[in-house]
Amino acid sequence: MRFRQVAWLLLLCQAVWAQSPRYLAVLCYHQIHPIAETEMVTTPKRFVQQMDYLQSHGYQSVSLHQAELFLAGKLPTKLVAKPVLITFDDGYDGVFRYAYPQLKKRKMKAVTFLVVSQVDRTQSTPHLTRAQVKEMAGSGVFEFGSHTYDMHVPIPERRAAGLTSAYAIEKDLTRSRVVLQGWLGKPVRSLAWPYGHYDESCLKLARRSGFSMIFTTDYGYNFPGSGLLRIRRIRLSSDFDTVEVLRSKLATGG
Repeated sequence: MRFRQVAWLLLLCQAVWAQSPRYLAVLCYHQIHPIAETEMVTTPKRFVQQMDYLQSHGYQSVSLHQAELFLAGKLPTKLVAKPVLITFDDGYDGVFRYAYPQLKKRKMKAVTFLVVSQVDRTQSTPHLTRAQVKEMAGSGVFEFGSHTYDMHVPIPERRAAGLTSAYAIEKDLTRSRVVLQGWLGKPVRSLAWPYGHYDESCLKLARRSGFSMIFTTDYGYNFPGSGLLRIRRIRLSSDFDTVEVLRSKLATGG
């Protein structure tokens, strides 16, 4: 009798495993621009090739809510068999000019993490405008999260050097969330750390500031049960990331 019970439990576990996606790949981009002057720039041509690869190989872009469901083990295969979350850091206007039309045409979803104080900045490297953010959010293609308000620096190192404080960090993070919520008319709970730098005290400050989905640049996959506070990403910020590199990173977790 006991053998039958154990066998039944094993079959049940296998069935649950088969019905759930095995891992969530979160892709991390920065700027999309025809001239790849730095390793943080992907050309539109390369981006199109990568999106074509994802679609032709059965990957489905997911929303922040679907990613949250996955991390809780509640996203069934019948809805999304091979989930991928596409993210952009910093909020450059190349995301609007080049990535947004391609994603919209393909009915794909993505997230941009904004340095909120840089929105409407047109000098040097142009960033997104509020009008662009509004259009992108209204399309259902893009969601937005925080990349701080005006603290795009390696935060733990700055604090260790005495150049900022816990109070200033929490104030900046809270301001970024509140301003974004005012623009978007909906709650904002996601944050990506500048340069991917964080420590345990940063995580506590982020949670106190109202963030519950926190993205890093730690490489690798995300698995059900891995939590919402240290979400790993696979960097694709360079134009040297060919389709073959994308395939390899997806196969190995970065």
